[in-house]
Amino acid sequence: MMHMKKPYQLLIIPLTMWSGFEQAFLMADFTKAFVSCAWGIHRVGLVLIVYGITDSICSFSFGFIIKRVGRVPLFVVAAALNYVAIATFIHWAPGPDETHVFFLLAAGWGMADAVWQTQINALYGVIFPDTAEAAFSNYRLWESLGYAAAFIYSDLLCVTRKVDLLITVLTIGMLGYFAIELMERRKAKGDMKVTKE
Repeated sequence: MMHMKKPYQLLIIPLTMWSGFEQAFLMADFTKAFVSCAWGIHRVGLVLIVYGITDSICSFSFGFIIKRVGRVPLFVVAAALNYVAIATFIHWAPGPDETHVFFLLAAGWGMADAVWQTQINALYGVIFPDTAEAAFSNYRLWESLGYAAAFIYSDLLCVTRKVDLLITVLTIGMLGYFAIELMERRKAKGDMKVTKE
């Protein structure tokens, strides 16, 4: 309970919940409202295979990439991929002749998910080095709550409202993430000044 009073924990909750929301949306709503309706339920497996393969390859690759470019660019790229996919969900009327779009959306979502699943977890380890047990417990709690909430409202809301909710949670999550990065940079600059003195 004491861990919940930490500013970083409060700021990272929306992005952690986003991780659960986005997984549930892909599994429940993308497959049902887009793939099954437009292309047939028997094609859901093919689309999810593309998602899974992309997610796996990117999860492995991003460990090497983050060492070269840093954490912020990966988070920005992941958010951009999700925003593009969400914009597509809003404006696209899927048809069975646009099979490539299903695969592109699944691959893009898989790339973004690879960042969320690996780097949010790693971020918890970086920003809570002294309270790792409580931090990772919170990580699993908030991600699971996001996942559960998305499945609970799955039959209660239309796809348009779910997409609006995705945009809201991702935006709030990224704002919280940027606030943490800004606070970390200020802290690092303060530590450098103390060291120089």
